[in-house]
Amino acid sequence: MQVRPAVPADAAGLARVHIAAWRSAYVGIMPDAYLAELDEARFARGWERAIDEGVSAALIGTIDGVVRGFATFGVARDDEPVEAAQLYGFNLHPIAFGSGLAIALHGAALDALGAAGHTGVYLWVAEANPRARRFYEREGWTADGGVKIEEFGGRPLREVRYTVGVQ
Repeated sequence: MQVRPAVPADAAGLARVHIAAWRSAYVGIMPDAYLAELDEARFARGWERAIDEGVSAALIGTIDGVVRGFATFGVARDDEPVEAAQLYGFNLHPIAFGSGLAIALHGAALDALGAAGHTGVYLWVAEANPRARRFYEREGWTADGGVKIEEFGGRPLREVRYTVGVQ
């Protein structure tokens, strides 16, 4: 198992993880047709562009050299205090559940944010995603009452905000 910064050559692996994670986590939450239409080539192009342009920091987690998870993070994208950072995305391929990779990847992301001078981090998670919410709560995150609605495939998705302090 290894956690390291993502490079453009990781884009296809990131796309596979992203889509597999969403298709696992969002069944019954996002429309089936939306999940079925997620395009690996389009996601890979987006990942390559994001990494090339430094849109956010991205760490990948590998098992036996294969990308199995990722964390993207950086400065707050919402109207949050300047010292806050945001965990934009955190996904694991279902094949890696229970491997310990999520804990390693999560720790590395929070360490990087703390090293960058951030004192707090927040994220948005689907309210109807109990697996993700349990993971964050086990790792010390707390729901702070923030709520927002996003739309995916024509269906509203209610998200709740979680926060955690970093050192």
